[in-house]
Amino acid sequence: MENLKLQEEIKALKDLGQHYESLLKIAGVELRDFSNEDLSLLSKSAQLYADLGVHELELNYLSDLYYGLKRDRIENNLIIAQKQTDLQRIKTLIDETSKDVAVLERFKSTAEKQLIPDGVVELHRSNQLATTQALLDRQKALEIPKDFNIESIMKKVHSLERKK
Repeated sequence: MENLKLQEEIKALKDLGQHYESLLKIAGVELRDFSNEDLSLLSKSAQLYADLGVHELELNYLSDLYYGLKRDRIENNLIIAQKQTDLQRIKTLIDETSKDVAVLERFKSTAEKQLIPDGVVELHRSNQLATTQALLDRQKALEIPKDFNIESIMKKVHSLERKK
């Protein structure tokens, strides 16, 4: 039963092949007129027809396929252009960020060189506190007479400076 079905399909395909060959002859086209590349494409399309069970080619479907593929190609080219633009923008941003990082690293390096260690700061602070305390102690120990007038001393100093 199945053999009979296969034989009928083979016969139908042979008849279809004969029909197409006669159409080619009517159009004045011979298979030897095609290049190897064209024959390869014809072979691939024949294989697709056989795999898909297509026995007739409708131009509307072919046109739809062509425009669909063309639309896909245009959309893909647009996506590629957008991605390239995005990539260029990202590369520019990376370059700018790298420059900023370099500036910040130089600043950090300079700041670290100028940084005074905690121990030294504490030593300076304790020295200043000790000096301040010593000066306060000396000031308390210094007895200034009650009738001491700093303004009169300053006037005398100014007058001596003028005489020079």
